[in-house]
Amino acid sequence: MITVWRFLKVFTLGTWVGSLIFFGFVAGALFTTLSSQDQAGNVVAVLIVQLHLLGTAAAVVYILVALIAARSWRGFVQPASVLVELMFLATLFSQLWIVPTMQNLRTQMGSYMNTAANSPLRQQFDHLHVLSVRLEGCVLIAGIVALFLTVWQRVQNPVASAVASTTTTSMTAPQTPTHRIV
Repeated sequence: MITVWRFLKVFTLGTWVGSLIFFGFVAGALFTTLSSQDQAGNVVAVLIVQLHLLGTAAAVVYILVALIAARSWRGFVQPASVLVELMFLATLFSQLWIVPTMQNLRTQMGSYMNTAANSPLRQQFDHLHVLSVRLEGCVLIAGIVALFLTVWQRVQNPVASAVASTTTTSMTAPQTPTHRIV
């Protein structure tokens, strides 16, 4: 069963990290391929919501699996789990505050391309865009580290660890009899 839990953690986190990387390439391609920045922004706005939904689902599955696999709250505080929890919080912050605020600003501007660079709306939008890109970059880096920690995590095999502890004990310390001769 340990293999199933580990697979689920690696699969969900790998899917999330892969989608972040893919999103970066697609967003860049959209801005160079489509005829206007406004069209590219419209597509990216839809894609970021989908990316955040995928990240939210991946985080929930990862954290639940970590808790079930550890059979205690200890699964919640393992280093990889903490990184996933931080990724989840950053994703929620972006989805619930940054994205709606940027959409509101885009609606007020009408067209990003036709809004003057010194407009307060555009400056606020640009500021939020930089924040969004940095936040997604941090989520990606945390995801790569969490994925490494998840794969690297040692799995305790109950049979092997029992044999190892018995062998180590018999080699290092004399065993005392478990019964007395009267």
